[in-house]
Amino acid sequence: MELRHLRYFVAVAEALNFRRAAERLHVAQPALSKQIKQLEEGIGVQLLSRNTGGVSLTDAGAVLLDEARDILERVEMAASAAADAAIGKSGRLNVGNLGLLTASFLPTVLSEFRARYPQVDVNLIEVGMVDQLSALQAGQVHVGFMVGRTVSLPVGFEWVEVLSARPAVIMSREHPLASRPSIALSELAMEPLLTVAEPGKQTRHQQYLNETFAVRGIRHRPPRRVSSFESLIAMVESGLGVSILLPLSRGFDNVVFRPLKDKEDDLTAHLFAVWRKGTESRILKNFLKVLRG
Repeated sequence: MELRHLRYFVAVAEALNFRRAAERLHVAQPALSKQIKQLEEGIGVQLLSRNTGGVSLTDAGAVLLDEARDILERVEMAASAAADAAIGKSGRLNVGNLGLLTASFLPTVLSEFRARYPQVDVNLIEVGMVDQLSALQAGQVHVGFMVGRTVSLPVGFEWVEVLSARPAVIMSREHPLASRPSIALSELAMEPLLTVAEPGKQTRHQQYLNETFAVRGIRHRPPRRVSSFESLIAMVESGLGVSILLPLSRGFDNVVFRPLKDKEDDLTAHLFAVWRKGTESRILKNFLKVLRG
């Protein structure tokens, strides 16, 4: 059984007349009759009762008509979905999320992307900095992110700089330093610093905090690890600690950001989007276009 058999059968079953069905399909009537006979022989049942007054459906034909209509409709929908995916209007996009490091811009980007391509299913997958390239190589994500002054990638990957920004101090509105227009790193030496990290692992954020203070000869309290970005925000709101992050695109009622007084270039964070070279995905290309702004 082939799709043309079902199309021919539906045409005949709806017209209940071989001549009119043949005209609708733009085929010769003998050829149409032959296709219907092949379908009946293939299934092993009679689908149509033929008589001088026209054609009528058998019980088996009536059942097949409903099923054939559903099949042809699903085939048409599948073809349409494939065509949409080819131009990036539908399909799936897996994005490697870096939590704190992407929270400053990714919500805005995803909102804009969804507004333009509402039929694309976007999945955020939490992937650590050191695992981004392996996740891309394995096809677990279509686009990932890396942070550094520059980016050095092995052969087979492409990248674009997403943003270059100076991190700021995040703290509770009730914090004594919140009234300051800017804050020096030295003023944070005795503050409880917060970072998102799994037990036993040092994240890029924790490394950044330690290095930022160390190169300036500032001794600070060891950063306190929390399990998630949401936990960090909750603790900051409650006055249980502060952190240094890229300013977030969304606001929080009891949290403020204050710029750093320190002006050295090493404080500037460069964030890069990374993907596999030669990717033909139109969805990815559309996402990168939105990402670039």
